[in-house]
Amino acid sequence: MIRLELPLAPSANAIWGTGRGRVYRTNIYKQWLEECSWMIKTQTKESVPRDYILQIAVKRPDKRRRDLDNLLKATSDLLVRTGVISDDNFCRAIVAEWVDIGPPMVVKIFPLLEQETEWWTEIPIMFRN
Repeated sequence: MIRLELPLAPSANAIWGTGRGRVYRTNIYKQWLEECSWMIKTQTKESVPRDYILQIAVKRPDKRRRDLDNLLKATSDLLVRTGVISDDNFCRAIVAEWVDIGPPMVVKIFPLLEQETEWWTEIPIMFRN
C-alpha cells in the first residue's frame, strides 16, 4: 500500500480552461500538480504497475457545498504523471470520503495481484487515515 498526504485537489470544474478555440490547464491546476509532484517524490519511490484500488480521504476545507467526486480526476491524473500508477485505467475501485480531521487529502493506493479477481473478498479497506 502506498500512502500520500497531499493538498486539496482542485475541483474538476477548475482544472481546465478554454480560450481561442483551445482547452488548457489552468494556473491553479498547474501549480497544484507541481507542488504535489515534489511532495510525492519525498513521500514514496514505489509504484503500482497494474490493477489497484484507490482510496481518498478529504478534509473539508470550509462549510461550502462541494462534490467529492470532483476531486478524483485531478488526483488520478497526478498519480499517472508522477509514475505512482502506470495508467488510471487500471483502477478497479475507488473509495472516497469526507473526514473531519487530518491532512487536507490522504491518498492510498492498494495494489492488486493478477489472480485477485474478487478483490473485495480479499482486500480489507480501512476508511480512516
